[in-house]
Amino acid sequence: MIYGYLRVSSDEQDVNSQKQGVEQFAKDKGWSIDKYITDEGVSGGKDPDKRNLGPLLKLVNKDDVIICSEISRLGRDLYMVMDILHFCMERGCIIHTVKDRFTLGDDIQSKVLAFAFGLSAEIERQMIRQRTKEGLRLKMKQGVLLGRPIGRTNSDEAQKFGEWKEKLKQMVEWQMTPKQIAAVIGCDRNTVNRLVFRWEYGENWKYKTWSPKNEQTYRAAHRKPTYKEGDYAIVALDRDKTLNLINADLTIPQIAEAMPEYTYEQVYDTILCDAEFNNLYRKHGQLKIKKKK
Repeated sequence: MIYGYLRVSSDEQDVNSQKQGVEQFAKDKGWSIDKYITDEGVSGGKDPDKRNLGPLLKLVNKDDVIICSEISRLGRDLYMVMDILHFCMERGCIIHTVKDRFTLGDDIQSKVLAFAFGLSAEIERQMIRQRTKEGLRLKMKQGVLLGRPIGRTNSDEAQKFGEWKEKLKQMVEWQMTPKQIAAVIGCDRNTVNRLVFRWEYGENWKYKTWSPKNEQTYRAAHRKPTYKEGDYAIVALDRDKTLNLINADLTIPQIAEAMPEYTYEQVYDTILCDAEFNNLYRKHGQLKIKKKK
């Protein structure tokens, strides 16, 4: 089977120009297109399974051919293109691109091209990581605290059952079973176990069931990020002075200037990891930084 794949990313674009190129390519090879697969108004960043390309890939067999206008029609994301090429190589399907003049199958040329794409993908990953680090470093220098406020949870579950917090502690101390507690609260046993774990009531509870997933959730909720650049450490800042400076809407760079006995990193890290400083600063200096943008 010979398939023609056409994709345009907006409704204003027309697939006819691509189709003409694919048909001419097939004609030059002495081939006839058996079936066209078209994605109109679909971004190349969308997963193939959410495009018409996905079902096409599941249909192809050994010696089938896919012809497309250029390799970017398969996808805008280099990693995605690599996955598609690898899948087709395993199936024995050959991809031809009209503009790029690539022929990608299970041969040395294709493997060299795949290696080149893989190398490009790794370089792109490294560049993304570097840009991310630079962006985070800039935010830190501006005085923006990274991460969410200490002690805050996005769990709707914890908020929903918050009114049961003290009662739950009592029921755990009474060694009630998860099933009994669930009947009182109005939830299932798994929810009871999560709440007991979250609120750290289960040290002497004989029904506790901690899982590796729960442990990871706990560690993630209680980790304290640090500013690991230069001379950093959590120090004992003058508490009253620091609170006054934060309440005066000063940013961390300004607070650090007012405390020359400490490095910027020490001031930043201490405010970042102290629950009271962290939450208060987000309502003062950090809002000031955001308003400037």
